[in-house]
Amino acid sequence: MTEDDLRRIAVAAADKEAAAFELDHADLKLKEAVVVALDHGTPTEVVAQVADLDPEEIIGLVHDIEEPALLTLDEVDPATARESVAPTM
Repeated sequence: MTEDDLRRIAVAAADKEAAAFELDHADLKLKEAVVVALDHGTPTEVVAQVADLDPEEIIGLVHDIEEPALLTLDEVDPATARESVAPTM
């Protein structure tokens, strides 16, 4: 395997990661636009037609937004975490 082969693999992997980020970003923008349209009173069927999705998929998008996000370990306050697991007597 040559350096050129390795560079080609690295570039392809980076391109794939960038594409995945863009897809995630587009998905989030779609979800936000759907929520705004529904909040403005646009019928689900109209939103679905414009987005080229089934009405059930529109409802699923809204449901995904309403689900609370899980905390990552970086977001947990260590003092609060210790308090919540401290034994009570």
